[in-house]
Amino acid sequence: MDKEIEALAAGAVGFFWPVSENGEFDKEPERGFVSKVDSRGFEIRTLNEDPGVAISFSPNRPRPSAIVSMSAEGSAVFLKISRHGGKARFGGRRASAYNYTSRMVISRFPVEELNRSKLDVRVKELRAHFPGISRWAGLRVSNIKHERKPDGRLKAAVLRLESPEEVVADLGSLSLIIGGHWEVNNDEDRASVYSPVSIGVKAKRARDASELLEVLLRVQDLVNVAYDTFVRVDGGIAVMGVEAEPTQYPRFWNDALMEGPANRPSVREKKGLPLFGLADLDGAQGISRWVRLYKEFPSAFDAVAAPYRLGGMTWHGYLRETAVGMERLVAASRKKGRPAWTKEKTVSLCLARRVGDPFKDFVVDVEKWADLFWSVYNGGKHQASYDPDPKDIMTLAASGNLLLTAYLLHRCGMSKSSLSAMFQSRVSYQLRDRIQELVKNPSAGLQPTSSR
Repeated sequence: MDKEIEALAAGAVGFFWPVSENGEFDKEPERGFVSKVDSRGFEIRTLNEDPGVAISFSPNRPRPSAIVSMSAEGSAVFLKISRHGGKARFGGRRASAYNYTSRMVISRFPVEELNRSKLDVRVKELRAHFPGISRWAGLRVSNIKHERKPDGRLKAAVLRLESPEEVVADLGSLSLIIGGHWEVNNDEDRASVYSPVSIGVKAKRARDASELLEVLLRVQDLVNVAYDTFVRVDGGIAVMGVEAEPTQYPRFWNDALMEGPANRPSVREKKGLPLFGLADLDGAQGISRWVRLYKEFPSAFDAVAAPYRLGGMTWHGYLRETAVGMERLVAASRKKGRPAWTKEKTVSLCLARRVGDPFKDFVVDVEKWADLFWSVYNGGKHQASYDPDPKDIMTLAASGNLLLTAYLLHRCGMSKSSLSAMFQSRVSYQLRDRIQELVKNPSAGLQPTSSR
């Protein structure tokens, strides 16, 4: 996290200017305090110093679109105001106050803009720093070469840092940029190097930060799926619309990118090998397709990606969300010309046949698997007394979600050979053995009395 944002997170007093949707703000600032509150974001509490307002104050006043701040630690703009309110006090020993909660902050806001009649808090570019995904991205920012003495002992280590050539993909009026970022802190005998992969979104014209942030969230979803865990962003750079060429790039923080699931405080940090790499998706073009298709089939993508953001989910819920994602995906595909592959008797069989040999090799008998998956899904929906072994539900849910993932990745450009490698990876080989045995010999009580 940026040092100025860290200082705000620890707690700082300052001046705050709430900004309306059209950029208007009161020249007289509110005085108050800001700090970070758990995973809810930044909380701002300010004093209502106008005696007249204290009498008529209502917590239902319009929510600001942003809040510009200035403190001893620096200037910033708080965005994505998720909560606002306050309490009016007339007499007594307590002061009237406002409170706000922000889910995004950008440091180093140009304070000279406060001299204008309106404030422009839009952004032109956001770049998120993803540590530990160099293998997935196929980028190398740092390289260490060791030199040894004749007896084999280490003589020297030479570190070379070099930003790789950026890969750019088109997203309509936005551009997706994948590259490297590096920083060196030469603090005498405690020098440190920071060299994450940088993934950014750039707009031709300044726009609301939420539009650029949405793309970064979809990219993070893809990375989460690849590593089968929530992959935190630990920093980022922003370019404000009011600055043509900033002398010092602002940094940003956002809870959704950087906090992870609220009910899973100990998200795994060791990511291991990814299920697939960026090269398997034809580079940045594959990410561009993933972002565009997310809007076309949101239920299917949410079934695959949302569990990494939501944290805990029962296996019954996981299977149900996967099946619903399949249903809506196939239904949407039928509306686009009713292709032949959507006409199988169950949507699970539609997708299994569409993915083809990679999934067939995984489960051996796709028809039996599809019938079993769909009947268990319907049994859970329609029969109150249906209570199969949770391990069997887990196996079916995981295999079905992997199938849905494979279909979506194939739509994004992944080849059948890369899909086969994913199904045969070390992450899924145990699942392969379990699902093949379950399809061949379903456990007693797994088949519902009626699947309707």
